[in-house]
Amino acid sequence: MSPHQLKIQSTSRYIVILLKIGLVLLTIISLLALTAIGILLFSAEHTKASFLAAFQVTANNGTILEIAPRPLLIMFVFMLIDALLILIAILFVHGIFHDLQGGCTPFTRKNTTRIQIIACITIVLSIVGSYSDALVDYYTIGELTWRINAIGLLSGLILYCISFIFRYGCDLQQASDETL
Repeated sequence: MSPHQLKIQSTSRYIVILLKIGLVLLTIISLLALTAIGILLFSAEHTKASFLAAFQVTANNGTILEIAPRPLLIMFVFMLIDALLILIAILFVHGIFHDLQGGCTPFTRKNTTRIQIIACITIVLSIVGSYSDALVDYYTIGELTWRINAIGLLSGLILYCISFIFRYGCDLQQASDETL
């Protein structure tokens, strides 16, 4: 193995560990969002009232802002969607680095597909994630400030283009393997 391959393999080992930590955290966030949704939909009124009291916010001017159950439910649903999309993207990134850690070449059709899926998730998150933020602003300060996350959208498009570079790398890898 070349020094570059060894460096990729050792770096991938650390990245896999960080991604696993991220997966655990996102799983916890998803479970908390699911729990909140369950409380808002299926709990008794006194439990729901106690839960809603935790979301009373005191503004800078001393006014207490309360979020009604339905808007809070919508925010938790979007939070869950965001967390699950990020979790799925991290699973695909984890798959890429797990294969690299095992000494596999990065230029495989499987990785090309993974990068395309990550790109699509990034594009969806640039829209859905900013809508989630806008909902929080709307229900807490009364301003609807929804804007598509241009950086996220551009990043997703760039990732999708990188998948084409990986596809070309797959073709070169296959030609190299056939030559040997």
